[in-house]
Amino acid sequence: MGPDENNVSTAIAIGIKECKAIGVQQMTLITPLKNLDNIVIGKLLGDAASKKLMKGNSILIDNYGINLTYESISTLQKIITPQVGLAFYVSTRDIKKLDDLYFDVLVFVPWLDTEGTNWAQKWNAETHGSNNQEIAIDLSTEVVDSLKALTSCINLSTGIIHPSDKEHAKRKFAQLQLDGISWDIIEIEKWAVKNGWKASHAQELATLSSRYI
Repeated sequence: MGPDENNVSTAIAIGIKECKAIGVQQMTLITPLKNLDNIVIGKLLGDAASKKLMKGNSILIDNYGINLTYESISTLQKIITPQVGLAFYVSTRDIKKLDDLYFDVLVFVPWLDTEGTNWAQKWNAETHGSNNQEIAIDLSTEVVDSLKALTSCINLSTGIIHPSDKEHAKRKFAQLQLDGISWDIIEIEKWAVKNGWKASHAQELATLSSRYI
């Protein structure tokens, strides 16, 4: 829980590694607000580098040839999504905003361990210091078959926003309820994310399903 200089260093090192792996020379630091004063990230980078980043300039990470830029949640949504992002201490709500921006790689350092665990499980993310075994999704065959059928016939770019797609989803969950089949809404969201739904749309689907439990 809270800031840890070792976690910051590790995240930057992982970001550098991922930049090399996909052949890019820039990664973007992301925090809730655009301010590095008196926080562990700024202290680690140093005053001169932090000031450059806060003014909108990039800094070269010595010996690696990779540039680091800096955005807050709000400013990032106004620019082209970078390929590699390093998100530090953003809220559960804000990490969902980032999830919909289609990074090639997103490294998330949470403030609370539980927030990181929940996010990693949803995305089956590689977790530093773990054995990274894939987490199974705990849904019955009937629920999975219904979700697959729903996914195949709606517009995934809009999820269940369109009234006809929402009605289709309602019918699927209503039938499962009628058949006496139960599910965990968190597992619904995890399944949807893993099967091509945007993070925000997956959450909407899970919320809709909760009406039929």
